[in-house]
Amino acid sequence: MKQPKGILGELLFYTAFLSFCIKFTLDYSGLIPVRPEMFNNLLVGISITCSMVKVVFQRYTFSRFLVTMAICAVIGFSSMISINFLFLLSFLLLMGMQDIKLESIVKLALFVKIVSIAVHVFWYIVVFHTNPDVIQFVFRAGVGAPRHFFFMGHANTFMAFLVWSCIDYIYLRYNKLTVLDMAVIWLINIIFYSFAFSNTGIIVMAIVTLLIALDKLGKGFFDKLFTWLAKYLYLLFSIIFSTLVIFYTRLDGQLLVMWHGLDDFLTGRLWLGAHAYDIFGHTILGRPDMPPTVAFWQGRYFNTMTVFDNHYVGNLVSYGIINTVALVIVLVKLCGKMENREKLVIIAFSFFAIMQSDVTNVVICFALLLIGKYLYRSKT
Repeated sequence: MKQPKGILGELLFYTAFLSFCIKFTLDYSGLIPVRPEMFNNLLVGISITCSMVKVVFQRYTFSRFLVTMAICAVIGFSSMISINFLFLLSFLLLMGMQDIKLESIVKLALFVKIVSIAVHVFWYIVVFHTNPDVIQFVFRAGVGAPRHFFFMGHANTFMAFLVWSCIDYIYLRYNKLTVLDMAVIWLINIIFYSFAFSNTGIIVMAIVTLLIALDKLGKGFFDKLFTWLAKYLYLLFSIIFSTLVIFYTRLDGQLLVMWHGLDDFLTGRLWLGAHAYDIFGHTILGRPDMPPTVAFWQGRYFNTMTVFDNHYVGNLVSYGIINTVALVIVLVKLCGKMENREKLVIIAFSFFAIMQSDVTNVVICFALLLIGKYLYRSKT
């Protein structure tokens, strides 16, 4: 197959990516709560169409073309069943990365996130000082200190934008990264953590900082560790969290106490998955049939969810194990070819997926695009 020449292929990809950025940035925003459904559908349609055209007309051997189309069909079918269009759009962009400069995409994603954060924080400050009665807060488990989310849907969503903006910057500037850069990044994160109280973001930033220190000071000594973590951490977490959810109802004694301790640390993410697995079981290709409700299970009432914040549990019981299998295969196969700064991004992605399901949104987290960079890197 012949690829659209030069500028046309890039134009298709950038149009698809920018449409995706606009769609999901607006979805997360509370500044424009009501938009015409036609506008949303138009953005999704543009992104899917441009991505598909780019994917179809890339360069392939005949056998690889057939495999690519089969994978797109399976993932597309799974995403439609589970109504997981976010992963579908990210996956199509991943597949369309041939001959696209990743740094340029990361710069665009960083620009979108920074503008979004700046606009929301600025307007939040204005409203907070002029009409504070309209300000809403979220609370962890309904108690504790109020968490500010700056009109971005949830405190965790805001911190996801912020943390991955920092990781974008670190990736782009990695070879020239200084202690001052990291000090400023930490100052920004600590300031906003004092408002949003998102533990996920601050933990992932701590892990990223440690890995940077090991890489910069180790002078190659930790290269094998980076490779192993990038290749197998996602697989390891998939097994661990799936096992915890599957075997919950068979535990008792001290093991049950330890399970609940971990669930408390993860603010109930395991509990929701254990309930869904007990009621619905696992799914290979995804399921749409888990409406939110108030449930009584294992001696307590709680509100169920259709979106699972733990990405690994979400794939097991809602979005489809096929997503996990696909990512495990490509990470194991491709991560050994990556630079250390890229392996660092994959490791951060694997950790972030423990607490956030939108980690597969390439507008927020560009880790999946790294797979696309290497997937069709060979001349064939």
